[in-house]
Amino acid sequence: MRVARIVECKAHPDSEKLYVEQIDCGEGRMRTIGSGLQKFVSLSEMTTGLCVVFANLKPKKLADLMSEGMVMCADDQENCGKVQIMRPPEGSVVGERIQLEGHPIGGEPLSNDWQKVLNPKRKIERSLLPLLKTNENCEGEYNGIKMITKAGPIKCESLKSVVIK
Repeated sequence: MRVARIVECKAHPDSEKLYVEQIDCGEGRMRTIGSGLQKFVSLSEMTTGLCVVFANLKPKKLADLMSEGMVMCADDQENCGKVQIMRPPEGSVVGERIQLEGHPIGGEPLSNDWQKVLNPKRKIERSLLPLLKTNENCEGEYNGIKMITKAGPIKCESLKSVVIK
């Protein structure tokens, strides 16, 4: 997962659900990502501030476009399907890799190198996503460990203990 900025966002012309975003993930090019957020997040919210992108997913066809990642959001399915974008704190840098607090994987920060595209046959995405939640402070956690940038924790505006998608 990477800190990113949605540079351009528009409604998909043939879908009532999809936005089409041009996103800067800090790799020297724009990524096209499709997100089914039209009913939940306004266009102005989409392009305000930074976001978090799951960047090493295999590109996937959505409608007529190839989506090159996923904008991470908190989704409160028990509260009328409320959805909020997960936001890195002010001072985070586009392209920065999201870390786990305390560096529980090998005791060192995760490499900022770009990772290979995940093999969809291994179903890694399916095993990771259910472990992403928010805590009582609306901060993103992976398996109970806070997700952070050098500037602090990623968080959503107000959704507590909900799944991050």
